[in-house]
Amino acid sequence: MSENMHSTLSKWLEELEETKISTSEQINDEARANMVSFSFNEGLLQEWGKESLTEFLHGCANLYQLKSNDLKMVFYSWFDEQAGQVRISAVSQVHGTLPFSCRLNSTNLTELVNGIYSNDSGLYTKGVLDVWCQNI
Repeated sequence: MSENMHSTLSKWLEELEETKISTSEQINDEARANMVSFSFNEGLLQEWGKESLTEFLHGCANLYQLKSNDLKMVFYSWFDEQAGQVRISAVSQVHGTLPFSCRLNSTNLTELVNGIYSNDSGLYTKGVLDVWCQNI
């Protein structure tokens, strides 16, 4: 872990190491089983800083990759604006899609983090949910 990652985020990443990655023929079952939510408030965001949160989400993707036992999966992260949570999950690449019923905007990690800091998931301002994806 880097010195740039806030201690709370480092602890969450350590706790995430207990996560088991599941697979299923049903994409929604797989997505729910692999989903983890992280709650925060404005004060925590300011304390963490964008660089620390970016590093944390990168660490989550790397950890999911290690836990996936060489299965071809897609790790993804999004901001649930209504719940005030950053969410992560992974689904098998064979599904060929992500388990959302809304329109998606595939974005880079920097844009996702900027959206979190501006309290904008994209869903209510652009009509599409910003999602950062990475093949793992």
